[in-house]
Amino acid sequence: MFSKTWPFICRPSVSFQVLSDPHLEIKQQYQSYEIPLCADYLILADKYRGFLQKQTQQFKLVFLILGNNEFYNGTFAFGLEKARQLEQESSFNGRLIILDRGRYDIPGSCVTILGCTLWSKIPHESRDIVQSKIKDFQKIKDWRVDNHNTCHVSDLVWLLKEIHSIQQVNENVEKRSQKQSILVVTHHAPSLERTSSPQHSQNPWKSAFGTDVLSHSLNGVKVWVFGDTQYTTDFREGGVRVVDSAATKDGFDIRKVIHV
Repeated sequence: MFSKTWPFICRPSVSFQVLSDPHLEIKQQYQSYEIPLCADYLILADKYRGFLQKQTQQFKLVFLILGNNEFYNGTFAFGLEKARQLEQESSFNGRLIILDRGRYDIPGSCVTILGCTLWSKIPHESRDIVQSKIKDFQKIKDWRVDNHNTCHVSDLVWLLKEIHSIQQVNENVEKRSQKQSILVVTHHAPSLERTSSPQHSQNPWKSAFGTDVLSHSLNGVKVWVFGDTQYTTDFREGGVRVVDSAATKDGFDIRKVIHV
């Protein structure tokens, strides 16, 4: 977990550039893919060593959320260990932050990032079709729907606990400008509505990509960034701005910046 002491005086906002689902393995674009510098911080939903090194050289920090692909060709535990090793590599100069149920308070601001994979919740009636259709269950060793759902509960409980903790602190802060604002970043989607292409809305395996969690008490959450669905979207629900900037799809803006 990464955290900083909250300042007494907060800057108005912090800028983040958002890129999800770049799928740079297509045509081996790892080194050639260019991201123009449009913000202080970069949020990514996939990891590639050479690509990450390039980004940590220009952004102050790069925040990475682990997705399902990061666990392919090994066990879940092995994937987590490899991610921890990646974060410690000297070539990133301490600028790569992997958020696996992690929190980071942006220095000199009142902005907190909360990040986790937020594995989806697969209902009982969808278990068989999801298990057969979704590659995760063939490519992650010993990975079953029960493991998937257990991680969903753990991620969601952690996330709501962190949000509630910040809400309690904010209740004791008189000036609105000094209340902590929350940016949530997950790989899986926080809603089954408006987070994927309409052509997939009736897919019986759609629960593998997201879960309806926006109905929870999310006071203080200003923006929720996610990936996984390869669908560019930007909408508001219950006071929360929900964003996916999918690099492989129409409507993608490589210069997309959000302010928190």
